[in-house]
Amino acid sequence: MKKYKHKLNMLEPGTKMLKIMGILIFTGIGLYILRFRIASYLCFALVGLLAFILFILLKIEHHQDEVMYREAKKEDELRNNLKKNK
Repeated sequence: MKKYKHKLNMLEPGTKMLKIMGILIFTGIGLYILRFRIASYLCFALVGLLAFILFILLKIEHHQDEVMYREAKKEDELRNNLKKNK
């Protein structure tokens, strides 16, 4: 089985990133209403950047999980074949 030096687990960091994104969205809306347009656009840009980073990290985690699943499945098949041959 392929062992990763660092296995991504995005549950906790992803949750924190989503909370930050929510805060930035509401901050951006508030700044937009108060006519601080540039500051609100910066907040929205940060939300977009965080969403993009989160998406990339989730894709990496998904790939790692998929590879580990395939490897574990191969090992199980080998064990089952060995048991059948005995």
